[in-house]
This record gives sequence, C-alpha cells and structure tokens, in this order.
Amino acid sequence: MTKYHPAALTLVACAASVSVVACSAGITTATTAPATSAPAPSHSASVTVSAPSPASSGRVITISGSVGSFPVPAGAKVAENVASSQEVVVIFSSISPAKVSSFYATALPRTGYSISTNSVINESGSTDAIIQFSGHGYKGNIDALSHFSDPGVSLAGLGTKNVTTITLMPK
Repeated sequence: MTKYHPAALTLVACAASVSVVACSAGITTATTAPATSAPAPSHSASVTVSAPSPASSGRVITISGSVGSFPVPAGAKVAENVASSQEVVVIFSSISPAKVSSFYATALPRTGYSISTNSVINESGSTDAIIQFSGHGYKGNIDALSHFSDPGVSLAGLGTKNVTTITLMPK
C-alpha cells in the first residue's frame, strides 16, 4: 500500500455518495436509447442518458492485484493504482464524466465486461457519471465527477476537476 491509500479510500467514499445520489434520482438501469432527458425529480437533479458515440481511443494499463489490466481513456492521468485483498482502486483525472461514460460504453464490452448501469447526471452545475459493471470474476463501479473538492484528499497530479474512481471487487 502507498501513503496515498487513505486518499484513495476517501475518493471511493465520495464516489459511493454519487451512486447514492443516482439511486435516489431513480437511476437503476443502463440504456442505449437515443439521447433523452428525464423529467427533473423534485430535488432538481436532471439525468441525461446518451447513446454511446464512438469512444475516443484509449489504452490498457496494468493494474494492481489479480485483475491484470484495465482500459482507460486516452489522455487520462492515472494518479493512483492500489490493491488490497478486498478491492482494486484506480483513480485518474483529465477526462470529463460524459467522455468517461462514452468511452466505457464501448471499452468495457469490448474487453469482456457487462454493463448494468451507465448514467450521466447533471445537478447543481456539476456533471457525474456512474457506471456499474461485472466480468472476469469482478464487479465494479466507475464514478466520474466534474468537480471534486475534498480538502482531506491530496494526490499528486489529481486536481479537482474531472476526477474518476474505478473500484473492482471480487464477486
């Protein structure tokens, strides 16, 4: 483990809160329907689900643990790649949540993963993407935030905009 592991856990906790927001907004399934906008729930969140467009090119990185490798969008700045007996966490920045959603809509199935949820949420001037997937003996979450600000988190090169956390857990 690295000295940044507590920061990675904080980001995972933040990402989990995004998933809770998605659940409370009624987002439970993935769709590949043409771009639509769902009615805004009473707490003023709006959800936009878009059909996957051709994903920008990506690359495959070697990740910690038994997973071996995982795709990331081209241009992603990987700030963390840690594994424990419970999970693998990869954190990167520099890619917008909409592009993260679009990239993984095609990259995950191409690499043998099944997507159960892929949603983009616009709320209070922030855009978040939530992707849930499984495959290769793992279940995972990808949470991308357009604005991330937690004074307790400091990872070299991470920044506070367009932060994505990937968490893989053995099934």
